[in-house]
Amino acid sequence: MEPDQDSVAIENDSLSIARADSLNAFKERFTIYGKAAYGNGVLVPDAEVTLMDTLEKKLETTRTTTKLFRRFFGGRFEFENILPGEYIISVDLGTRVGIKKRIHLKSKNLDLGVVKNEVEFPKYEIGDYTDSTRIYFKRMATDPVEPDSINIRHIVVGLDGSANTVQIDSILRDSVFYTLSGELTRDSIPMDDMYVIYNDYGYMIHQSRSFRDRINEVQKRDGYVVFHSGDTLNFDNIFFEPSLKTPDVATFHYDDTTGLPRFHSFYDIYKVYTGPSYIERSVERGFYSALLFHGTSIAFQAWRKKSGQPALNYLPNFGNPEKKPNSYYSMITSFSVFTLGWVGYDWYMDRRSNYFTPKDEVTPFPKNMFVFSSKEWAINQAQPFVEPVYETRIWKWWKKREERKKERKRSKRKSVFD
Repeated sequence: MEPDQDSVAIENDSLSIARADSLNAFKERFTIYGKAAYGNGVLVPDAEVTLMDTLEKKLETTRTTTKLFRRFFGGRFEFENILPGEYIISVDLGTRVGIKKRIHLKSKNLDLGVVKNEVEFPKYEIGDYTDSTRIYFKRMATDPVEPDSINIRHIVVGLDGSANTVQIDSILRDSVFYTLSGELTRDSIPMDDMYVIYNDYGYMIHQSRSFRDRINEVQKRDGYVVFHSGDTLNFDNIFFEPSLKTPDVATFHYDDTTGLPRFHSFYDIYKVYTGPSYIERSVERGFYSALLFHGTSIAFQAWRKKSGQPALNYLPNFGNPEKKPNSYYSMITSFSVFTLGWVGYDWYMDRRSNYFTPKDEVTPFPKNMFVFSSKEWAINQAQPFVEPVYETRIWKWWKKREERKKERKRSKRKSVFD
């Protein structure tokens, strides 16, 4: 029996319509857009951005927008008329670590937001590890030598590098209470004097704010590492593993063609000495010190004279260039003086040396590891004025507003027994 011609025609028409719909859907294109930034969040102007397929074959290239007045609207990029699929976005920042992000474009425009060149701590796996026995971290020498090897002991390191092997009883917000190892003497130490606490299995118990600040600082620099064995190792980048369980430290070296990091135990590191790039911090502090000095001076003069004329004395005279302004050139010169002063001060105070673990219990660090924080100082100074506010009825009423809201919701619910 031959098929009906009308039914065949209808079937062919439906197939052609389906093909047309699928082709139209396939031809539908979308836009990929976003912003490129360094790891610290600063947008990158005029950087080359490449769109590649999953085999890293170059498809399109564009550049990020430049900044307006060197500050606004920079770092944006956009790829138009892109078919759905998986792609790789690559941004050349002119640094060793660029940006490479794998994306999946679906049937709509894709906003990548801000993509950064953040370097994660490299992941690795331990191979050929057959012994499952827990290994002790090398204990510090104690006098007298404690006979037991069962109890976990803690190493308490102060900001000056003084270390004690103890058994911690408790840690409160402002103090650490402990019993001296091998004795029955109990003592305590303020948390403000603490640098780091870890146990003899290599587990971190506490990291002070100064300790974390020093880690954040050395991770921005090059330099060299001094180990407890006396060996030294130059590095171009260093990263501390953000782990409290037997943390490792990875160093990267430009002269290593493999590009692979070298891993070291944190507890083997005695000192990290940063390279000449530390002068960046000195220049930054010199600039802000000069800015604070002149800003305060202008504000004081304006307040004393009840006039805005003192501020105009610090501006160049555009109307009459031959007439020298009163304070403009001296202000510009003072910025250099402040900067050179900070460079000399940091060199004299040996700011580039960062000590992390002591050699033994009787040898402190050559210098104190405290790092001043203006934010922490301001909070501490404000505590006597802020704490009474927490005890007022208005504050307690405000803090309990969520509880009252939940209570009202519960009261409106109907019980199944009603």
